[in-house]
Amino acid sequence: MVLIISSVVRSCDTNEQGDVVRLEIIKHLSKNEKVTLDFSGVTNVTSSFVNSALISLMPQYDVRTIKARIQVTRANRQIGTMINDRFRSEQRLRSSYEASAIS
Repeated sequence: MVLIISSVVRSCDTNEQGDVVRLEIIKHLSKNEKVTLDFSGVTNVTSSFVNSALISLMPQYDVRTIKARIQVTRANRQIGTMINDRFRSEQRLRSSYEASAIS
């Protein structure tokens, strides 16, 4: 399933816009479909948008599943960097939390 982001939300600036995208992603993942996020026409995303659209999937889906079933296409460097940075940061945070919980 190809999800054209600019057809779902006007811009990628707010948590609310990210929530709309996340719900669309979940709708398709719950049907065991792969999702391609097409960012054509989108010039930038904020961390708030990425947190709500993608990072908020992490309690429900592990990172391996997200990477296997969600593809990002037609994203410029800013968008790709923001998505990658947020996932790396969240993984580090979760790893640190798990390590401190074990100690």
